[in-house]
Amino acid sequence: MKTAKSPHDHLLRASRLLLAAGACLHLVTAIFLGEGNGAFRVALCAWSLAPYLLLAAVLQRRGGAGISLLAGAALMLLLDAATFWSVFVAPQSSTAALGLLFAPLLKLFCIAPLSIAAEAWLGRQRR
Repeated sequence: MKTAKSPHDHLLRASRLLLAAGACLHLVTAIFLGEGNGAFRVALCAWSLAPYLLLAAVLQRRGGAGISLLAGAALMLLLDAATFWSVFVAPQSSTAALGLLFAPLLKLFCIAPLSIAAEAWLGRQRR
């Protein structure tokens, strides 16, 4: 007999899926599309994965996901998709690749902390 899944379980699965998709995007970028020596590519990949690892750690510690963490993961993936497009598909300038350095900065210091803070605030409101 199947047990009913709660909306909480669906949010957790969706959050994990978005985080995994973002991690895969960065791994593909570093392994197949990156240029430069191996150390630079590894460092760029680690820098790019840091925001996803932060949200994954919060998901693991919290034991589940809320709508704010899901929204944060979705925003991070959208920013990465836009950055990927602007760097590899349709670059508009010679400095487009700098987006690969600055997008993780925005995600790590703005999007991830705001989604974690919003989730904490919503958790207190629910109690």
